[in-house]
Amino acid sequence: MKKAILLLCLLFALQIHSKVVAQLGEDTENVVFNAILNGAFRLYVQDGDIQTATFSSADDYNLGISETLGIVPGFTTVSMEATGNWYLRISAPDFIPSGSGTGSIPINNLGVWCEATGIHQFGTEVTCAYQSADAALGLLNSDVTLIDLGTENSGDQTDNLFILHWLMGTMQGSMNTATMFSQLANGIFSQGNYTSTIVLTMTEIP
Repeated sequence: MKKAILLLCLLFALQIHSKVVAQLGEDTENVVFNAILNGAFRLYVQDGDIQTATFSSADDYNLGISETLGIVPGFTTVSMEATGNWYLRISAPDFIPSGSGTGSIPINNLGVWCEATGIHQFGTEVTCAYQSADAALGLLNSDVTLIDLGTENSGDQTDNLFILHWLMGTMQGSMNTATMFSQLANGIFSQGNYTSTIVLTMTEIP
């Protein structure tokens, strides 16, 4: 009798299980995931965002000064992050008095030349016409292209890393050909303190 009851229970359990299995099913739905990769362009001034040029001797006025003598720190490190190609322009207004001083110092007394220290190098991924002190760019009030596209210059900061070296009154490259001494003597500006703000502009190339 006990065996019959046990057998009946097993049969009943199997019936219930088969019904449950028969009722189980599957359903499928999809999730669409969109990835939107917009362009990213960012210019960084890593150091050297404040420069101070001090003229304190006849040689400084006659020969000019640079990062090795007279300008502190004398160089600026810049980097770029870009998902596409780009170029860099530079401009600045003339120096104007910041306290004492009269007149204004023409901005082309300030010169700059560039050094590529990242993976991208001049002559391949990027180009620059101002790669030495002798070829320095004398700054202008209007934009001048400082670093341009070579083959392909998209990349991160390890790719696009550059040092801008500053000169003042050295009369090199396209800088002002008159000494700071002669300009001072001609009354273009006087002794005193002057300031200017250099503008670097990174532009995407479509």
